[in-house]
Amino acid sequence: MTAKKAQSRKTYRKPAANNGNSRRVAKQLDDDTAGVIRAAIGEDAVQVAAIIAKAKEVSEFKIVQTARLDIQIVRNILYKLHSSNLADYKRIKDNSKGIYVSYWTFNKAMVKELSGKLQQEKLERFRERLEVETDNVNCFFICPSACVRADFTKAVQQKFRCEECGQLLAQEDNTRTIDVLREKIREIEAAVA
Repeated sequence: MTAKKAQSRKTYRKPAANNGNSRRVAKQLDDDTAGVIRAAIGEDAVQVAAIIAKAKEVSEFKIVQTARLDIQIVRNILYKLHSSNLADYKRIKDNSKGIYVSYWTFNKAMVKELSGKLQQEKLERFRERLEVETDNVNCFFICPSACVRADFTKAVQQKFRCEECGQLLAQEDNTRTIDVLREKIREIEAAVA
């Protein structure tokens, strides 16, 4: 095997398991930014974003080396960051290796916009759930062991028996759920405003 092929293999080999490096690297992002990235993309994305946030135009191979993640996982995360407008990249051909290398830059200005978008989506989900709960007051049934919760139609189909453990379903008073949902909606509306 030639030295060039050996170097190529070394670049693409699967890195060793993560040994706590992610927490140290992720500390380079503030908590709000890390929270938005975590909610939108996932925990590994926080680590990758922290790496590209500390410098402009970071090579994808440098990110792989620092994050100690597989190259395909890193690329997937980078493309998710890009689709959320949190990262930009440019591709440059490496003439010595004959491949294109992407250089990534973190777009911190878009974090606030993404946060607002996530809050709006969360608010919409809570509103939809509140509508279902208020339209079906006291029409939900729950297993005494809390295996399942079913609306009236599903409970009738199951003959008012839990599909998990076979116990008889009990009618649930969902007024507390409605109150909690209303409070969550008020909190999010106050935060968004």
